[in-house]
Parts: sequence; structure tokens; C-alpha cells
Amino acid sequence: MAAATATRTIGRVSKRIGRYVNHEDVLVRFVALWVVVASVFTASWVLSYLVLPQGLLRGGNPGAATGYAGSVTREFLWLFGWNVGVSLIAIGANTLRSVNTPMGYVIEVVQAPWYGAVWGTGSLAIGAGERIAPSLAVLVERSGPMEITAFVAIVVATRGVMLWHQESGPRWKEEFERVRSPRDWSLTHREWALLVGGYLLLAVACYREAVAIAQVAT
Repeated sequence: MAAATATRTIGRVSKRIGRYVNHEDVLVRFVALWVVVASVFTASWVLSYLVLPQGLLRGGNPGAATGYAGSVTREFLWLFGWNVGVSLIAIGANTLRSVNTPMGYVIEVVQAPWYGAVWGTGSLAIGAGERIAPSLAVLVERSGPMEITAFVAIVVATRGVMLWHQESGPRWKEEFERVRSPRDWSLTHREWALLVGGYLLLAVACYREAVAIAQVAT
């Protein structure tokens, strides 16, 4: 009985979340998905800080594997280029939609706990390798939350670039069917504004990170 009740409750919550993250209003979608991603990130950050070994994920980010680029400008260009590439993968994933959920959303929700664990275990590519203690001050001081917000804005703004659709579950069995063409793509003015704003915020985050890396590496 308890298990059935819990299942029904989870189902109702999932449907409500889905209604908001797939809302027609792009700003409602943005806020809803940001809350989901931020919650998953924070939970992973706290749990990994308390439970996982320090440095467990160090070196696990291929985008940072080359070390310091030698100057703030070059480091910024490298970081921004890398993150733009990742964002394009997320946009490309949005061409696949399972029922109502674009795959780009899934990428962000899956990526968030990994990033939180990197913070909690002190596994950042550059620095002393100390754990980042959960606090609101850290969220303001570091560029990571800005990057997360930027990626959420980008995938939410490009929700409509669907090409293949999986009409129903189970998701691991049903095939995707081609339902649209790139000629059918269109973004509203608000979606364009959010998309441009997302990339501008990403640029600011990458510059802040480049400056922070330069201070540690030189």
C-alpha cells in the first residue's frame, strides 16, 4: 500500500514538473527547468562533499585536460569555445523528443549531479584540490552557477527544434519517428532573446573562470 501511494505521488509530481518545464511560455520553462537542475546539482554537491573521497573525479573533465592556456584571453577563448561546442550538442539533442521531453533537457539534468560532485569532491582541474563547502556565498563567487543557468536558457530556448519524436513509452523500447524537417523550425522573439542572453551569460561565466584560473596558475 505504501509503495503504491509513493508511486502515485511520484507520478503526480513528475506530471506537474513536466507541465512546467514544457510550458508554452519560454520563461516558465526556463524557471522550471532551472529549479530542477539547480536542485539536482545542490543535492549532489552536498552529498559528495559529505560522503565521497576527495579528488575522486579529478581529471574527469576533458575540456580542462590541457591545463592553463597561458593568458586570460586564450584561456577564455578555449573555455568559451569548448562550452559552445557542448551547448551545440545539447541543442542537437533537442531534435529528439520522448513524449514531451526534449533530450537536451535530459542532458542538463544528467550533467548537473556530475558537476555538483566535482565541486563536492574538490575535483576541479586547476587549484589545490580542496573541497568546495556548500554555501550561498560560493554560488555567487564562482562561475559554475552562471554556466548552468546559461545552458538551461539555451536548451529551453531551442526546445522547438524537434525532428524525431517518440510518441509513448516505454522509452527504452519505442522507436523515434521522423516527424518534422529543419524547415519547420522557428523561434519566437522571446526564445531568441533567451538564447542570445544564454550565450552572453556563458561568455561572462567563461571569462570569470579564465581570470580565476589565471590567478591560480600564475
